[in-house]
Amino acid sequence: MKILRAIGGFFAKIGRWIRDTAWVQPLLIVGGIFAIIFSIPYIVNGVKSWFDSGNASETYYLSFKKSMEGAEHKDSEADKLLDYVENREHGTASQADIDKYGDQFFISFVQKSCAGCETVQPGYETLQKNWNKNEFVPDVSNGISSTYSLYTIFIDEITDDELSGTETTFTRYFWMNHSSFFENAVTAVEDRPYYAYMGGVSSDYANLVNSIGEVESFQTPTTFMIDFGSPEHGPYGIMDIIFNFDGKDGGTSSYALARTLIDCWNHSGVFNGETK
Repeated sequence: MKILRAIGGFFAKIGRWIRDTAWVQPLLIVGGIFAIIFSIPYIVNGVKSWFDSGNASETYYLSFKKSMEGAEHKDSEADKLLDYVENREHGTASQADIDKYGDQFFISFVQKSCAGCETVQPGYETLQKNWNKNEFVPDVSNGISSTYSLYTIFIDEITDDELSGTETTFTRYFWMNHSSFFENAVTAVEDRPYYAYMGGVSSDYANLVNSIGEVESFQTPTTFMIDFGSPEHGPYGIMDIIFNFDGKDGGTSSYALARTLIDCWNHSGVFNGETK
């Protein structure tokens, strides 16, 4: 107890000295201000780290983005991409566009602050980094493209100052520009093996597919597997549609997700009737 009283007395003396020594107080105040200023970068970096995962996913998707800037005139990058898909199906695509977009690619509709988009993004990145290696080899023997290709469209993009409320460029212009594409997408995959694997017409998957046909219910992530290189394909080149998908064999790692994607690309595994 004597030791505690001694310690308490020591700090009490310091407190009285600071109180009675007026010139020390401004120095302490200034010192406190500088301490706060110098700690701001560390605070900012700490807060930034909370969002690193989401930012990494968003940054990756942005690197493949087709903007909807100009969609009010149906003249955006994203419009031209879907125009190409529709023209290619009808046999009217130019050779320049074929060279530009290719025979096979993913089109993924995403948005910011989308948990599902963040969940599946590591699969795309892992597939890209390991493309044409080991288990991630495209099956070119069936006309499959040998080049990894992904295009992304952010459905929460705002390109028009006149948009109000919950309106986005996607809901106001883009979906209507390509309403036939989205409406036909609902039936394009009904006969595909993956549709049956996911439970058929009465499944949650079927409900997600149906949501594509109504702009108000459109979900993210929604990814189309477009293929014009294989002998058989559905309307508008849509082979399969995937959403917030699972990794192969139920895995959750980026490699398991990438295995699902390479099966989707190659139209193999559960995308070709395999049940396990």
